[in-house]
Amino acid sequence: MALLGLLTQTAVAAAPQSDVCKVEQDNINTALYVEGMLTQSFRTCSKGTISYIEVVAAVEFDGGTVDVAIMDDTFTPKALQTFTAANYNGTTLILDNLAIPTLNQDEFTLVVRTMNGASCVIPGTDEASLFVGELRLHGDAVAKNVKFSTGIRSADPALLGAQDGRKADYNNDLPNNAVARTASGLELAVPGQCVTAQLESNGVLTVNGGTFLQTFRACERGEFIEAKLATPFVEPGFTFDYALMFMNGDILASGTFTHENVTDGELKLAFDKGSVRKDQTVAIKVTCPEGARMALLAVGVADASFGRLYIDGQSLPFNLAMAAGLKTAIADDILSTQDGRIGLDISAYPIPFGDALNVQVRGTVQEGALLQVLDHQGMPVKAVSLSAGPVDGPIRMDDLGTLRPGIYSLRLLSGRQTVSIRILKG
Repeated sequence: MALLGLLTQTAVAAAPQSDVCKVEQDNINTALYVEGMLTQSFRTCSKGTISYIEVVAAVEFDGGTVDVAIMDDTFTPKALQTFTAANYNGTTLILDNLAIPTLNQDEFTLVVRTMNGASCVIPGTDEASLFVGELRLHGDAVAKNVKFSTGIRSADPALLGAQDGRKADYNNDLPNNAVARTASGLELAVPGQCVTAQLESNGVLTVNGGTFLQTFRACERGEFIEAKLATPFVEPGFTFDYALMFMNGDILASGTFTHENVTDGELKLAFDKGSVRKDQTVAIKVTCPEGARMALLAVGVADASFGRLYIDGQSLPFNLAMAAGLKTAIADDILSTQDGRIGLDISAYPIPFGDALNVQVRGTVQEGALLQVLDHQGMPVKAVSLSAGPVDGPIRMDDLGTLRPGIYSLRLLSGRQTVSIRILKG
């Protein structure tokens, strides 16, 4: 798989020491696929000169080129550079060594135009409170801003507030260098009694063909029923294969998806079978057809506490922004010791329970048997004594409405036999 790069915060250019301020959009929770023209407007933060402008972008040239320009409020070009595969640094599009005169709050427009088959993915934000200007894609206004940075240079810091009598009525409340590092604006909400999730992101990973695999751990014993990946772009016209699998290669569940399975930057993957143990490592595997591109929110990591991302078998220090919902094993999660005696098992309903719980006991209990509800620390919060012999009908446990919502255990103690299952309080 062609790894175009994890696009994180500005990696090449930085504001020189003589730059008194910079206008920056540094938040990431989405990405834009550009094949044509994109414009991003912004206002300067000081009187002086614009010294550089930088846009984070993953570019596929395919023999084409990308033009980056900056225009003033009359749409007069002030600087222009053409990027090819030969002069692209792999992560950013930079116009530096500039000296474009500006007053505080002057308006400029950044232009990115792909030509002759070139295309690019640019990370950004759709969080309105972080907008620094208006973005247009192919001429249409889009409620997003791309990740960019521009520095303003001045020989005299006192010029910061100088307006020269112009544009004094402009709002000066620009965002203060937005630096949030989460997939803000993305719900990634999945059903289930417990959820394994990694919602941080500091960049967009673009992939083209091949296979990637993201590992993570089961949050409980049960079955994963759904997962969502933060995928701002999936190439139309292709069918992608996916699977939930164990690390030995055994497939738990599998299916296919297209770009139509992406809603508001979230790709939904459904699973219909496969049991896992608590803390067991599993993986989502996605195979991209040749020529098919995906953009995925990701975060660089120094450890593998959540999981690890593999691309074509190579381990990389990244994790994808994702969530996976698991249905906990209830009636079938039986932990019993039978030793040749008459076996016991239990089930409960309704799940999740509210003020009361009905427990069905199968088997013969011994004198002094005890049925308990335990909290997450293993402490009893409700107990019922049972008479010796077969249990006829369900046992009703009342007065449970004061318990907090969450996962509890139901335990039956009968002589030397112990049976327990997980139950959920709604």
